[in-house]
Amino acid sequence: MTKYTWVLVLFLFGCVSPQQDTPFEINNKQLYKKLDDQGNKIFAYVVSVKANSRKSRNVDRPLTRSEFKKFAEQEYFEESNSLKLELENQAVAMLKTELDQQQYCPDKYEIDDVVWRDLSVQLRGRCL
Repeated sequence: MTKYTWVLVLFLFGCVSPQQDTPFEINNKQLYKKLDDQGNKIFAYVVSVKANSRKSRNVDRPLTRSEFKKFAEQEYFEESNSLKLELENQAVAMLKTELDQQQYCPDKYEIDDVVWRDLSVQLRGRCL
């Protein structure tokens, strides 16, 4: 009886945690630091993602229902506001780590502006 229990447990764990592809891959991050005219520390942190091309499909045959569903549910970074917001949240967390590692803003910092490009986000701010 315990052998069947273990098989059931392993089966359930396999169903609970399917492996999913990450929606985007970060390929570059860079912290730019300088002083403004008043001598205050300012920074710009840029995080870029790798462009994912649309997967080509075989046009010789019609799509099955499952293939059509997968095709319709695919999100591409350039078109998805939710993926861009996810990248922005990750960039904020990575900025904090980067500032701590470089000991650039030892007390506090403030993000003043967020600038978007096609495949990157730039966080601009200053140390307090």
